[in-house]
Amino acid sequence: MFKQQNHNLKVVKLTEGILVHTQLKSAYIPALRSGFAGYPVNPRWSGVKFLAWKTGRQWRQALVNGEMVVRSTDSVLVSVDEVPDSKEESYAVQWGYQNSILDNLLKRQKLTV
Repeated sequence: MFKQQNHNLKVVKLTEGILVHTQLKSAYIPALRSGFAGYPVNPRWSGVKFLAWKTGRQWRQALVNGEMVVRSTDSVLVSVDEVPDSKEESYAVQWGYQNSILDNLLKRQKLTV
């Protein structure tokens, strides 16, 4: 049953050095990347593209908060629960510091909301 659920999964490059497994169609991948990169939503997008953008934004926030990490073995973004080794968590924190400009934008967004 597990194999049937993952039948349509494909690997997508979110940003340099970060991959993710998703079922989204190719037309919605740019919106997913846009949300992960911190760009604002495009008001002309369809509902599905908006949800893809929102998912990317949530993944970025989860990465910054330490709820998700980038596995060093295959560079895939996964939940902390899926990583058995505690060394991966420190890698996620280091990655977050390298992107401090985006982190500052996310913090500002929290303050203005």
